[in-house]
Amino acid sequence: MTSDTTPEQQPSAAAPPQQTFLRSATVVAVGMGIMNVAAYGFTLVAVHRLIPEQFGAVTALLGLLLIGNVASLGLQASGARRIATHTGSGEAALADAMLKAGRRAALGLTALSLLLTPLFVFLLHIDSVVAALLLAPTLGCLTLMGSQLGVLQGGKNWTELAAVYTSTGVGRLVFGGGALLIHPSLTSAMVGIALGAAVPALLGGFLLRGSTGGTPEQVKEVLRETIHGTHTLLAFFVIANADVLLARGLLDEKSSGYYAAGVIVAKACLFLPQFVIVIVFPSLASTPGDTLRLRRAIQAVAALGVCCVLGALILPDVVVAVVGGAAKYAALGPIAWLFALAGSSYAVLQLVVYAAIAQQEKRAALLIWVGLIGLAVAALIILGTNIATGMTGVKVLAAMTSTCALALSAALASGLHRQAADNA
Repeated sequence: MTSDTTPEQQPSAAAPPQQTFLRSATVVAVGMGIMNVAAYGFTLVAVHRLIPEQFGAVTALLGLLLIGNVASLGLQASGARRIATHTGSGEAALADAMLKAGRRAALGLTALSLLLTPLFVFLLHIDSVVAALLLAPTLGCLTLMGSQLGVLQGGKNWTELAAVYTSTGVGRLVFGGGALLIHPSLTSAMVGIALGAAVPALLGGFLLRGSTGGTPEQVKEVLRETIHGTHTLLAFFVIANADVLLARGLLDEKSSGYYAAGVIVAKACLFLPQFVIVIVFPSLASTPGDTLRLRRAIQAVAALGVCCVLGALILPDVVVAVVGGAAKYAALGPIAWLFALAGSSYAVLQLVVYAAIAQQEKRAALLIWVGLIGLAVAALIILGTNIATGMTGVKVLAAMTSTCALALSAALASGLHRQAADNA
């Protein structure tokens, strides 16, 4: 999650504060946009080069990466907050402590992922053990990158921050897509993804070279804050990626491959309005009781979601052609709008989750976990007992995810409104 400064926080300069804010937001938004488009490009290469069964496996492993990446986001949020609020001397030492904490967290996640590899292979029906093992170094690099992003964000180094974001997507597209063009297989895809994840970590290390002086106590403080602050983010990313894992485990391989292709549409709709969160999050953090600002942000994200759903309804053939080609995924055309709705629903939920983090709402994570349990139980009852199978199961699961996300968004937003009223 990137952040920015509000106009009130901007120092006096020749340019008006509002212009300075917009320039900073634009630089970061462009970097994130390139990252998302490049990552989406890799997914398109994968869906065209792999058969549905292999693509379903790649998507399941990417879902695990997104869940594990919550540690990276937690480190970034913790580092940005600590450095942005730091006063006086010692900023270099604080930055060094952040980077050291990132290295420790990266080693820990790498080791944990290696230990869990047999479980991943069994639960997700992964044919290549090597592909599952490559999750470990990929997560390690992404976690290290999170600590680097936190230092850059907290120091308001917007150009460098955007460069690291850009390299994240470009690295995945160049190495991951290149590996698939050379040899289309699950293992090749994961080799490319692992190499691509190393690119932003190396760039961030270069940009932040020379940071020294972090004490062991500072490192422990960073890690403690990171563990506490990532709980809500973990809950969100688990539920946002649970559907593809449920599809892989409860649907047949062909149907789960179709669902994985539909998730491409959902993820595009989820990532499209991220710039709204980038721009509004600083204001939500500095004025946590401003429910009007939150409502306007929700309206903006929802409006983009409506456009996505209408686009999928009006141009289903175009959506199918972009996703994976009419020949292999023609059955997705009539239901593409369901995946657009699911992704847009999660985009609204993501905004409300970050608002909860800004307002320090401690019950948000618990509510999301309850929603996840409800979604999993419903999927097990309907899909696990073969009440809905094949493409009907695909449609039912997509509809259930949309309903769950919108219900959670309404519940969280209502809780934030009550909290703001109580604090007024």
